[in-house]
Amino acid sequence: MDWLEEKTEQLWNFLQEKSLVRTLFWYLCICTVGVIAAYWITRNLCLVWIEVLEKRQMQAEAYHSDPRLRAALTEQKSWENFCLLVLKSFYGACLYLYILAGFAAAGRIFLETRIKPPIAAITRGLNYINMGDYSHEIIWRGKDEMGFLCREMEQMRKEMLKNKKQQWRQQEEQRKINAAFAHDIRTPLTVIRGYTEFLQRYVPSGRVTEAMLMEKLNTMHEQEERLLRFSETMTTVQNIEKREPSGVWHSSGQVIRQLAAVVCGIGQNTELEIALEADLPEQELFLDLELLIEVFENLLSNAMRYAVRSIQAKAVLNGRELTVFVKDDGPGFSEKALRMGMDVYFSEEENSREHFGIGLSICRMLCESHGGSLSLQNSVEQGAIAAASLVTGVR
Repeated sequence: MDWLEEKTEQLWNFLQEKSLVRTLFWYLCICTVGVIAAYWITRNLCLVWIEVLEKRQMQAEAYHSDPRLRAALTEQKSWENFCLLVLKSFYGACLYLYILAGFAAAGRIFLETRIKPPIAAITRGLNYINMGDYSHEIIWRGKDEMGFLCREMEQMRKEMLKNKKQQWRQQEEQRKINAAFAHDIRTPLTVIRGYTEFLQRYVPSGRVTEAMLMEKLNTMHEQEERLLRFSETMTTVQNIEKREPSGVWHSSGQVIRQLAAVVCGIGQNTELEIALEADLPEQELFLDLELLIEVFENLLSNAMRYAVRSIQAKAVLNGRELTVFVKDDGPGFSEKALRMGMDVYFSEEENSREHFGIGLSICRMLCESHGGSLSLQNSVEQGAIAAASLVTGVR
C-alpha cells in the first residue's frame, strides 16, 4: 500500500506541473486505461456466465421429455433466457457505457481539481476587493494557466493595494498641507491686519509720521511677499503631484553626461568640491531623464546647504532600479529629520520660511511617480546620504 500511495502521489505531482490541456489529456489516457481494464473484466465475466447458462439450457433439453419436470424446466428456461438476453445486451453495450462513464468521471475530476479551486480563490479575492478589503491574498500554487491567472490577479491586488495606500497617504499629506497652509498664513495675515487697523486709526489724525508709515508699509510688503511665495510653493507641490513621468530610451552614457553637466553647472557657483561616480553598464535605459535631473539637482542643492568641504554623488544600476546617491560631509540628519525629513514643509532651519521645506518632499514625490523611492540615512563616518531610486526599463 505504501508503494501504491507513493506512486499515486508522484503521479498527482506530475499532473500538477502540467498545463490544463496536457493534464486533461493525461486524465483521458488514465480513463482510457481504466475503461479498457473494466471492459476486459466485464467481457470475460459475461462470456463465462453466457457459457454457463447455455450449458444449463442444453442439459435441461435432455430432461424436457419428462412430464414431471417440464413445468419447472419451462419456468427456469424463461428466467435463463432473460439472463442471457441481459448479459448479451450488456456485453455488446458495456464498452460504450464505460467510455461515457469514464470520460464523464475524467471531466468531473479535472473540473473539481484544476478549475474550481483557482476560480474559488479568485472569486473570494474579488469579493473582498469589492468590499474594499485589499489585504486578502489570492493564492493558488498551480503551475498551469489557472495558476498564472491567479498570480496575475494577485499582482493586480498588490498594485491596487499599493495605489490605495498611496491615495490614503496623499490624502493625509494634503490634510497636513492644508493645516500647514492655514497655520503659516495666519501670522502674515495677522500682521497685515494689525498694521492696516493701526494705519486706519492713526493716519487720519496725523499721528503717524512718514518714516513710521514707510516702516509699516515695508513690513506689510514683506508679509505679502511671504504669502506670494507660499502660494507659489503650494502650486509647485500640486503640480508635482499631478505630473506624469514621460519615459524615453536613453543610453547609459547620455544619462551620465547629463548628471555630469548638472554637477559641473552647480559647481561653478560654489567652492565645495563635488565629485560624481557613475557605475552604469553600457545599455539603454527607459526613464524620464528630466525627472531624474530634477531630483538630482534638488538633492545636490539640499546637500550644499549643509556640506563643509565636499559632496560625493554616485549613480548605480541594480537590475531595473537606477539609484542616485548624494552624500555630504556636514553634520548629518537629526533623528527628527530621518523620520520626517521627506514631509512637506518640514525644516529645522531658522530660515525655513525661505525654503518652506519642500525640496526633499518634491524628490520623494517625483521618485514615487517613477515607481521608485527616496530614503535618508546618516553616513557611518560623517554626513548625510540621500538615495533616490527610479524603476527603469533596460535593454
